[in-house]
Amino acid sequence: MNSNTQAATSSASRYRTRAWEHVRAAHDRVSPDFARILREGARATQIAYQGLMAQYGGQPIGIECRKADRETWAFVLPDACGDKPWRIQQFDQNGFVGHLCFDTITEAVEDMLRMGYRTVDVGALDRVAATDRWALGIRRAAIIQRHQEGLISYAQMVEELSATV
Repeated sequence: MNSNTQAATSSASRYRTRAWEHVRAAHDRVSPDFARILREGARATQIAYQGLMAQYGGQPIGIECRKADRETWAFVLPDACGDKPWRIQQFDQNGFVGHLCFDTITEAVEDMLRMGYRTVDVGALDRVAATDRWALGIRRAAIIQRHQEGLISYAQMVEELSATV
């Protein structure tokens, strides 16, 4: 193994999820069969985490990841408005669908991967946001937001949403 391979291997091996660390710590305290079950449960997220963190030097900020079984994506970014500094932002073909906030980037990345967003898909947000379907979803979200802010009635919201189909 040359020095570049050793450096890449040692760099990649330092990225461990909290779940993987718990599994490693529990290994000596539980039966071998239960330890195997714990490893199997944590393995996929650990592999994805190690790969993503190593590829982006522990800072996969803004790197879109897709779920394998659905057209839905997520990425980690600094949170601009919450009490916690990091956010997982989720989106699908119709717009933004939710977010979760975290104290650290490592917690956010781990949870994004644990939720199944494991396939790196750089540029997905730009591609999806350029579609008519996204534009319609954003228009519909704005109508819902106006209702949530008390600016329009429920009936008016339903009427406006029906007109956007």
